Amino acid sequence: MRVEKVLTLAAATTAVPFTPNPARVLAGRQSETPARFTCASASWPPTTIGQPNVPQAPSAELESMLSEVSAANIEKTILKLASFGTRHTLSAQDPGGARGIGPARAGIRSEFQRYADAGDGRLAVETVGYVQEPDGGRVPFPTRIDDVVATLRGTEPDGRRLYVVSGHYDSRASDPLDYESDAPGADDDASGVAVSLELARIMSQPTYPRPRASIAFVAVAGEEQGRKQSL
Repeated sequence: MRVEKVLTLAAATTAVPFTPNPARVLAGRQSETPARFTCASASWPPTTIGQPNVPQAPSAELESMLSEVSAANIEKTILKLASFGTRHTLSAQDPGGARGIGPARAGIRSEFQRYADAGDGRLAVETVGYVQEPDGGRVPFPTRIDDVVATLRGTEPDGRRLYVVSGHYDSRASDPLDYESDAPGADDDASGVAVSLELARIMSQPTYPRPRASIAFVAVAGEEQGRKQSL
């Protein structure tokens, strides 16, 4: 009985012909003129939801710091780092030499320490490193990898926030295992190290208030050998 009832209802129902314009169906199938749905142009985008973002204006201290950034200092650091011939992670480690990653690292630490000595104790400098054992790839023999870290201590007592400003001071030629050819690395990444040094110089000055969060200015090594830096 149920099946017969369904068939009877189906036979009594007026079929709706297919139309490529479904608006006609929505309009009640009474007109051959397609229905049009419009909205006022002024209704989009909505103007009653949310507020436009307003850029935060820099503080007077920040504007003063930015005015102290010296292009000459940055260029001087880049040229000095490029003068070591190569700063390949596998190159000479002797800090007193004239070529290799060793004297480059010593020079970076010396600059950070100079800024710390001129300050009020807010900047602490250290060298953090380890010996990377051969990895079957870009480190074929045991190699010392050191990062130079200058930490500007913030005022937050728990020290829960730390921002890192870094660049890698190692460099390489086309062959990642060639640690003898010149690889000045001016823009990869002596420039990044130079900016880190310049910001540390400015922000460590006692004339400026200490930031709430701590900031670590870091020059890392081992980046070109597979990002094997300490930090």
